[in-house]
Amino acid sequence: MYVVKAQCRWYVAILFLSLFLCSCASSNVSRTAARNVDLGRENVAGLGEGGQDVAGYYQNMSQTSKGALLGGVTGGTAGWLLGSSVGVVPGAITGALLGASYGAYTDSETTLKDKLENRGAIVVVLGDQIRIVFPSVRLFEERCATLKSGAYSTLALTAQYINRFVKMLVKVSVYTNDDVSQASNLLLSRQQANKVADVLLANGIDARLLYAVGYGNRHFVENTNLSWDKSLNYRVEITLEKLYV
Repeated sequence: MYVVKAQCRWYVAILFLSLFLCSCASSNVSRTAARNVDLGRENVAGLGEGGQDVAGYYQNMSQTSKGALLGGVTGGTAGWLLGSSVGVVPGAITGALLGASYGAYTDSETTLKDKLENRGAIVVVLGDQIRIVFPSVRLFEERCATLKSGAYSTLALTAQYINRFVKMLVKVSVYTNDDVSQASNLLLSRQQANKVADVLLANGIDARLLYAVGYGNRHFVENTNLSWDKSLNYRVEITLEKLYV
């Protein structure tokens, strides 16, 4: 039994040594580890509060925050395995530091397209056209034009992605299901399209190249019997198209 426990301790020690080496891949990451842990702690504190969508909240975290969360859990477990010389709480802190550092390194190496897809977007490139599609449930509260708190950072990231291109028309199109009247669906889609456009404008998208359209319950992409949070008919499409001048 003693041999098995000793082996477990060495395996965990080797795991943390590997994480530490990864976290040292960037000197900038090491210098900002403490700040990253604070960021992770603030985000993690919001999990489960006020009946939030936990899955959506976690998905909107940066890799840095996810690293701090997962690193802390792993570190706490390791502290318990390693015994009183480390302890659960110090182990969790160490894990959060290493996890956040590695998460920050991952953030720096991840493309904007990957980050958008990590937040639930589908990014499709078709010749001179790029389409970014979000299920409405990722951005809006149920059947209304109120953006979720995490949607602002997601749309800011979207604007950052769009601004990488030069002279692109940006069209925001919003679609709904047909579970209520056509007039109500049309009004909702227009309000949501304008809300998304406003946030993109606030994040540096050229107003001369941006316009928003609500199509209501038109152009279904799947069965109309699915609920709001499962139907892709409720969607926001941001289309970038090369402007020829």
